[in-house]
Amino acid sequence: MLKKAIALVLLFLMSAVFNISSAAEITGIGGKCLDVTDNRTANDTPIILWQCHGGANQSWQFVNGTVRGAGGKCLDVQSFKTANGTPIILWTCHGRANQRWSLVNGTLRGIGGKCLDVSTANGKSIILWECHGGANQRWQVR
Repeated sequence: MLKKAIALVLLFLMSAVFNISSAAEITGIGGKCLDVTDNRTANDTPIILWQCHGGANQSWQFVNGTVRGAGGKCLDVQSFKTANGTPIILWTCHGRANQRWSLVNGTLRGIGGKCLDVSTANGKSIILWECHGGANQRWQVR
């Protein structure tokens, strides 16, 4: 089990440099998954926290520092904003700063060095927030 966890962490760390073709779930607080609302692929679709179910809308790939989900679209900080509370959405990949992510001490950090953040309830939107290392900002790839 420990070997598998270490392998997944290494896979995630390498993803910022290498293309990773295999898809994975990204789990957060309460073991819930990063989820594309209603499995939609339209630009501006909210990213939420939801009970893991193994669906395509909870499957993510790490490609050149981007995180790609439903329809091959990217995890995106809406409108390049860096303010706390800015929504995280699905958007056509362009690879600019608001779609660049890195794993730092179990947090997913994006534009402005801020973290993916969420509350614990199903359906809560994923947002950008100043990093504080709390459980609601900790993510795992599995």
